[in-house]
Parts: sequence; C-alpha cells; structure tokens
Amino acid sequence: MHPIDRLFPVSVGRGPRGELTLAGQDVAALAQNWGTPLYLYDGATLRQEVQTLQTLLKTQYPGVWEITYAAKAYFALNFARKLHEIGLGVDVVSLGELYNARQAGFQGERVHLHGNNKSEDELMAALKFGAHAIVVDSLEELAFLESITAREQIQAAIWLRITPGVNVATHPSIQTGHAASKFGFLMEDGQAAEGIHRARASRWLKLIGLHAHLGSQLFDAEPYREAASRLTELAEGVDYIPAEISLGGGWGVPYTLDDAENPLEPWVSAAAGAVRTEFERRNWPLPKLVLEPGRRIAARAGVAVYTVGTSKTASDGSTIVALDGGMADNPRPALYQSRYTAVRVDRPDAEPVRETTLVGKYCESGDQLIRKIDMPELKRGDRVAIPVSGAYQISMSSNYNLAQRPAVLWLDEGRVEVLQAREKPGEMRYWSEASPAE
Repeated sequence: MHPIDRLFPVSVGRGPRGELTLAGQDVAALAQNWGTPLYLYDGATLRQEVQTLQTLLKTQYPGVWEITYAAKAYFALNFARKLHEIGLGVDVVSLGELYNARQAGFQGERVHLHGNNKSEDELMAALKFGAHAIVVDSLEELAFLESITAREQIQAAIWLRITPGVNVATHPSIQTGHAASKFGFLMEDGQAAEGIHRARASRWLKLIGLHAHLGSQLFDAEPYREAASRLTELAEGVDYIPAEISLGGGWGVPYTLDDAENPLEPWVSAAAGAVRTEFERRNWPLPKLVLEPGRRIAARAGVAVYTVGTSKTASDGSTIVALDGGMADNPRPALYQSRYTAVRVDRPDAEPVRETTLVGKYCESGDQLIRKIDMPELKRGDRVAIPVSGAYQISMSSNYNLAQRPAVLWLDEGRVEVLQAREKPGEMRYWSEASPAE
C-alpha cells in the first residue's frame, strides 16, 4: 500500500501503467469520458464506514441506537437513495433536504429536522411528513412551534438542542458547542432548564430527547464525555429523564498525510460509554443514543478530478498551476483555509520535483485549492486527483462566474452511475430566465 492511499477510497488501486484507479475504473478514462472537474464517489468506502460504526455501536452500547447522516455534507437525490439503501437515518435542515429525503424513500421516523431558524414552511413540512423529531433551537422557536401545532391541532415530538459550553480544538467557524454559539439553548443562564420546563408543560409538544453538537473535525473524544455529563446534569436538575440523547457528529477525517489517522473507535467508545455511565449511575433506563456523522461517512468516499491548464512561476520561485475548477466546486480552502493533497492521475506515485500551488480558475485571489505542495512536473492537459473530497464541497458549490457545477459519478462493483449530470449553460435557468411575477 502506498502511503497516500490511506486518504483515498478503499477501492483505490493502480493500473498496468501505474495509473490511478478507483473501484477498478481508470480515473483518467473517466475524466476523458465525463469531463472535468469531476467528482467520484466510491460505494465500498461508504459502506465500510457505516458498517464499522454499526459494529462498534452493537458492541459498545447495550441500548437502542441509531446512525443518522448529516445531509448538509452532501445530499444529492441519487446519493440520498444510496444512503437509504445502506440503512441510515438522516438529519435535514431545509425544505430541499427534506424533499430529497422523502423522494429517496426515507420514512418520517428516520428523519430529524434541525436548524437555528426554521421557517413555518419547514416546520409544517416536517409535521406533515411525520418527522421523528423537530430539534428546537431556542425559547422563541419553542413558542413559535407550539403556536403552529396548536393551530393545526397536531402534536410534535421534539428534542431540545443544548449548548453545553464545551470548547473544542477546531476551526472557529465549525465550533458549535461553546457558550457564544448561535446554536441551541444556553445552559449557563438557565435557558436550557426553562426550555425543558416549557416543553414538558406544553399540550402540543412532546419532549423526547436532548441534543448537542460540538463542532466538526474533532480528533479528541474527551469533549463528547464532557457533553454527555453536562446534558445529564441538566436533565437531573429539572427532574427529567431523556428517552433519547444525541451527541451529534463531528468526528474528524485526515485530509493530508500530516493529519493523524482518526479511527472511529475512540469516538464511539467515548460517546456510548459516557451516556451509559451517566445514566446507569443515576439508575435511569438507557436512552436511545443517536450519532450524526456526515463528513465522516462521505469525505473519504469522494475524489475530485481536475485538468491542468496554465502554469507560471511566482516571485518566490515556486510554481503556480491553474486547474479547471476551484472555489466554485470546493469553497473550503477559501472559507476555512482547509488543507488538501493531490496526485497526478497518470503517475500517482511519482516523486515530487518542485513546490507548487494549485489554484482555481475563478476571479478571486483566494481561489487557491492547495498552497505550496510538493508535486511532480505538471503540464497542460494532465489530470490531478484530490482525495477526501466527498463532504462539504459539492454541497457548498456555487455558480460563481456562472460556472457550471460538475458531474458526480458513483463507482461500485464495476458499475458507473451518474449521481449528478454536469450543468450546461442552457440549463442554468436561475441565471437566464425570469419567472412570471406571482
């Protein structure tokens, strides 16, 4: 196994000339046939990640548990169908995600509606769909939802999203469990306790659980133990025994060889062990434990493929190589200073010869996919593959510069399926056709 392969999908391989293959498919041939930028998803990697999670939960948590996929990571309809076939639940945050969940075959009892500012349309859609839980984010939203359910004469099952005040080591933009977060009921000022009291007193709201999400790209499991402790202390303080507990997702994935490997076991062990310990020492029945991975399931399964265009020498002597994609299909480097690695598709194991910055084609100086990476020689027409591209890339993509979003393919057991067709200029109706005034 080549060191770089731990970042690629589990089906990665080499062809007879040393070229990159995925699921037995020649990546260069896929790029030739489908064009670039091109995103590839590997079914075997997706299934392996889910099966590992399932096995760990079976062995480490004796109560009922559920894995729900965080749709925001990537949730095109055809991909959603794959997730449903694997047996996952899903958490959604918009009408679009809820629509795709329904169209993909998810039943309401496997769906949770999240979000810090849900519209009445979103709440009504979740109620009509029979979503398992609406995750209420504030006292104001609690009152808003109660007014809707009273008007419609329908009871809503809810969780409360609690901000446990747990700090984590990750990028500030993806920290969500600290006291200054825009998400959830604060504990320290009594909001969380008040929310529990109001929800339990409501005729139309049925409080079935508590939820906390600490952030994303976490490599330390200790904050999950701390969050479980704070949630149970909160519940005990108001004489409430939650039937369900969700500690969210956020377990990190390595993006470069400098990142440590991050197996699932420490996360599941910490989350399951802490919930079990906190409930058993209070002689409470074990709750249903819900984990919500998104990036962890999708990221490694995805690979982005680009074609090299122009090259030039920077003032410091390094090489700048422009690719035919960039921040329109992957805004993460611009938003979060996210780091990636890359290989030449025809020679993925070639020795590097110079320091290179891989930039995008869009009209922003910050459109740099990978800054100063050691790469082999690159010339116009070469293909470049960037691993760990399955999460928060296509889902955050845009039509900036009126770029067309790329094709996305599913590779599995010798088959190639289209998850998303490449956009064409004539199909970009949002930018070219005005709708009649309503």
